[in-house]
Amino acid sequence: MKKLSASLIGLLQVLGVLVYCLLISGLFWLMDEYFRSNPPQFVVMFFMLVILVFSAGVTGALVFGYSAYLAMNKRIKEALRVLGFTLLYSLGFILIIVIVLFII
Repeated sequence: MKKLSASLIGLLQVLGVLVYCLLISGLFWLMDEYFRSNPPQFVVMFFMLVILVFSAGVTGALVFGYSAYLAMNKRIKEALRVLGFTLLYSLGFILIIVIVLFII
């Protein structure tokens, strides 16, 4: 298998986070469309907290998982490069989304 560059790994990790966020947003939209009735507030708060904890785990694994793996295998420089590219691509996508929202 061909070795992927740190930049490509960072981009793929960020795309994974974006797809996950899109799926969770879609879930909330579907729930809003399907459950027009007023569910008990306790259920809503419980569901939001469970989704928050689950999302922190998933996105944390996507962003920091491979870098942590590299760091544990004494490849600190490569781990920092992958993490740096991941964070830079994240910032880039955030800026693009903000600019698009201001244009719309």
